[in-house]
Amino acid sequence: MDNLLDRLEKNLTLLGKHQSSLKEVNIGLERETLRINPETGRISDKGHPKAIGSALTHSNITTDFAESLLEFVTDPVDSPEKALADLSEIQRFVLEKLDNEIFWPNSMPPFIESEDEIEIGHYGNSNDGKMKSLYRKGLSLRYGKMMQVISGIHYNFSLKDHLFDAFQNAFDRQEIKEMSLQQFKTDRYLHACRNISRYGFVIPFLLGASPVMDKSFLRGKENPFASLNETDSYLDQGESLRLSDIGYGNNKCHFDVSFNTIEEFTKNIQFAITTPCNIFSQIPVVENGEYNQINNHILQIENEYYASVRPKQIMRPGENFLTALNRRGIEYIELRSIDINPLVAEGIGIDEMRFVQLLMTASILTDAPELSQKEYEHNQKNMKAVAKRGLDLAQEFNVSGTTRTLKASILAVLEWLTPLAPILGEAYQTALEKMYARVEDPSLLPSQQVLTALKESGTPYQTFFLTQAKKLYQKELKPLDEKSRVAFEESAIRSLEKQQAIEASPQIPFAQYLDHYFQFES
Repeated sequence: MDNLLDRLEKNLTLLGKHQSSLKEVNIGLERETLRINPETGRISDKGHPKAIGSALTHSNITTDFAESLLEFVTDPVDSPEKALADLSEIQRFVLEKLDNEIFWPNSMPPFIESEDEIEIGHYGNSNDGKMKSLYRKGLSLRYGKMMQVISGIHYNFSLKDHLFDAFQNAFDRQEIKEMSLQQFKTDRYLHACRNISRYGFVIPFLLGASPVMDKSFLRGKENPFASLNETDSYLDQGESLRLSDIGYGNNKCHFDVSFNTIEEFTKNIQFAITTPCNIFSQIPVVENGEYNQINNHILQIENEYYASVRPKQIMRPGENFLTALNRRGIEYIELRSIDINPLVAEGIGIDEMRFVQLLMTASILTDAPELSQKEYEHNQKNMKAVAKRGLDLAQEFNVSGTTRTLKASILAVLEWLTPLAPILGEAYQTALEKMYARVEDPSLLPSQQVLTALKESGTPYQTFFLTQAKKLYQKELKPLDEKSRVAFEESAIRSLEKQQAIEASPQIPFAQYLDHYFQFES
């Protein structure tokens, strides 16, 4: 970590007058949230409302794992303020259309009596729809339904092509000059993935907001967490249950992941989605004429690869994710380690948005040494260590072979970002100063603000977060303007018509459809 700042400043110097182009970005958000009954706070048993469109074909409003687990996807925009505003509009439209339902405001789910309450998402009877539901059925049998209703925020980010063009031209090295623009972009995004793998542990520390849960989440299983009261468990030294051992993870069957070259990355993921896993092979793929999972492989499809960061490319009709990456490289990166902040209606605040933008920008600009599988796995352990014990700032913490305290490690990352803040503007300097303040005074952390508010309320988890849901999504809800409402309604209708058209078109046998999906092109 010692020369991290030097590596960034070297490339900022190379950019010279083009540094101002770092302000020009593409940012998109994906936010998950459960629909709940506002009287009980329990997961809704109603189907996905037609008034908000088709979960299969709507580009902005869909579902994640469960029928009740909404996912809102903003189109890419040029500022964090616009991304948050767009997310707010989507949420307000959906809330207006729900039938006596509101959103659960937290990453960890509400009280759940039984997994039977969690209904897998429905996407219609087309092959595309059947595959989405089957994939989720496979997830439920592999990992259980409870893990799949944990909610989060994904932050999609890219810089503009003209910045990459100027950056590439600033290098003297022949091998860089000979790259196409797309190859250079892909190479820089891989640098970003390696940097985020190493230094992304700051996200659960600074933005973690899921320190407490209802004990029903681990009903029938060992609960290693401290008891807050009769109904609630919590992290007494940590900040993110979502990113702990009980959260998302591919820990059943081993496979390598490389961010060193795009060829290695796609080869690794292709291996995982074409190689049987002994544990998952115990689940019959087909049983009594019905599919249980897409296949018995380490990953059913590439979406099952759970990671804090993923390289992305926009898929075209007839393409799968790996084919798109192989053909056109990386177009943007997706940060997936952000908890829902239950004190904010959108689940993330503007200072946090700006901080993540600083981290993503620095990660792209800073040269990152190659990442071995051993270090990749160590970095994953670092992430979980901070999620579970991040408040122990004096603990020894090893990053890229350098051991220091966790506090010193976090401060080193913030110092790395410091030269970028004045380039992006005063608001970014303010955001970074607030992150420094959280390190010096952990009571300012979202996780500790949530825990303090819950304790002061004198109410258990379920009551506290239901009250918070009503505050954010009923009492303080601002009505949507008529023009936006009409645009959303028209978009919903178009998505329903698109699904109907897909279902009306001839469908090949489902087994043949699956075979076709797994044909990759390099």
